[in-house]
Amino acid sequence: MATSDRKHWKHLYEEIVATEICCGCSACLVACPHKVLEFQDFDPVQIDPRSPFDNCIHGEEGCSLCAMACLRLHPSLDLIEGVVHGKRRDPEQPEGTHIYKTLARATDPRVLERGQDGGVVTALLAWGLDGGELDGAVVAAPSDGVPWLDEPKLVQTSEDLLKTAGSRYTYCATPLALKKAVAAKCKNVALVGVSCESTAVRQLAAEGIKRWTRPVKLVIGLMCCETFDYEAFMIGKVQQEKQIPLTDITKVNVKGKVIVSLKDGSEVDIPLKDARPYANEWCHHCPDFAAEHADLSCGGLGMEGWTMVLVRSEVGRDYLERAVAAGVVETRDAGEEPGALEVMDRLARKQRARIDPFDPHASATWPTEQLLQAARAEASESGS
Repeated sequence: MATSDRKHWKHLYEEIVATEICCGCSACLVACPHKVLEFQDFDPVQIDPRSPFDNCIHGEEGCSLCAMACLRLHPSLDLIEGVVHGKRRDPEQPEGTHIYKTLARATDPRVLERGQDGGVVTALLAWGLDGGELDGAVVAAPSDGVPWLDEPKLVQTSEDLLKTAGSRYTYCATPLALKKAVAAKCKNVALVGVSCESTAVRQLAAEGIKRWTRPVKLVIGLMCCETFDYEAFMIGKVQQEKQIPLTDITKVNVKGKVIVSLKDGSEVDIPLKDARPYANEWCHHCPDFAAEHADLSCGGLGMEGWTMVLVRSEVGRDYLERAVAAGVVETRDAGEEPGALEVMDRLARKQRARIDPFDPHASATWPTEQLLQAARAEASESGS
């Protein structure tokens, strides 16, 4: 096997997958031109019979696209944030750079009923699809065969979009559906994803892997602390321990507790302390609560019927403000919900502290080289 000096699958496996830092965003699978990576329980695995599991013949011959695509393996944050925001994040803005923040909700009663926390994400996408501004949306959609399990999906009509509305709180590698968008020859696509997924799209573009991201015209990020393991939480905790048939569930929400709404109108509350042990391990390595690399970042933050929206880019501002002018979304001042602002700040600060200054994606928490080196020096001193 030839050898290459460029980082490739060997390094991605050693530094990210084997250390359980990998978040399962699927960017490496999307980027791989040789189709030798696939998922097993959201871990990328090498399937080329000519290569060992921890190395790749294509990587040793010079291919490095999987490593380039990884948002955990020394991500291109200077470039990403320069493009999205025009600058790197201020260390005193743990929620990330934004132009302004606002509260928003859908005006369509159907969207309010089906959507999550005001339905603003669904309303924005439906408006774009109905008006022809978007010809596709890459989203997490309920599986056709497994209740309360999400799958990556490309939707191209507002009718199909409404079927995907709401949150399931189990993980879905949404960027995988970018391949479906390209196959469908879409030209104007929106992607909705949690923090790691919104960064994954930007990382692909920053590294010049643009075949899959060229159609993406809008990225909507979902604020996220953690997602739950489907088998452990939905099957083990909800269905088996709580004796709730998954087919009886109409909605799952998190408001300081996990709220499971049922078809008969009742609700079952699960304390967060009882749910957190079922969180996916990789979420504990995520420093970004508020999806800082999206055009628009959205989260319920404990509110009922409204969404906090952080407008991060000119693309996001233009899209949102035109949707408001069209009457599909209504807004009010974010300062009217000080409790939600406090929750966002607290969770964002807590999440930045999750990672170690020697982690390969440490620059996500320490946005300047000076801050990063100081953190490493302090960590080395305290550990000596």
